[in-house]
Amino acid sequence: MTFAEVVKLVQETIPKGGRHQGVKAYILPRRIAFETLCTIEPWAKFVLAEEVAHQLWVVFIDEAPEQAWEHRCRLILVGDEIAEVLMDLSIHFQPNMFREMEPLSL
Repeated sequence: MTFAEVVKLVQETIPKGGRHQGVKAYILPRRIAFETLCTIEPWAKFVLAEEVAHQLWVVFIDEAPEQAWEHRCRLILVGDEIAEVLMDLSIHFQPNMFREMEPLSL
């Protein structure tokens, strides 16, 4: 998948309006291996199936950007080879890789 294809897929995954109005999205601007994800985000190895051991695109959705942390957010993992959303996880923290992410227009 190209970066543009990932952006389009994520835009189609997040509905417009409602509770999604005002959310902010960020994307890791490169693919990442499952093993690398588990090194950066240690919780991932306990949550994700080992079958996810290929290249991933990672998108972070901040559902309440005006609030301090500990609110609901989403981490969307897109499989590079199969071009579909593999996981859409509800999390309550900012991921460790956040500083490497770039804003994504929804």
